[in-house]
Amino acid sequence: MTDRIKERLVQLRNEVDTATLRAETAEAAVKERDQLLLERDNEIKSLQVKLDHSEHALETAEAGLKEAKQQVRDLDVKAEQAERQQLAAEKERDQWEAKAESVEEKYRTAKAELDKLVAEMEGL
Repeated sequence: MTDRIKERLVQLRNEVDTATLRAETAEAAVKERDQLLLERDNEIKSLQVKLDHSEHALETAEAGLKEAKQQVRDLDVKAEQAERQQLAAEKERDQWEAKAESVEEKYRTAKAELDKLVAEMEGL
């Protein structure tokens, strides 16, 4: 019977050794997974910070784009106003040139008549 107890004791020690080995392996796997989770959490936090920075940069860029678009609209309005003023000035210039030509023609006609009258008077 003592042999049987010894065998059972050896068997139980082997089972304990096997169970201990399995427990140590499981604990190592848990530690490895915990480490992996910690790394993943840190990576997620890092990515979240990058995302926050990117979102802020995007908001800043969008605000700049909105401002630039408004400036373009304002410049378009100013350009249209300047173009209208230019057209009005050209029209006014053309009117003054036409008036000047008319006055010059009247001057030439009057001068010709005066020269003719002077010539007639000299002939008297």
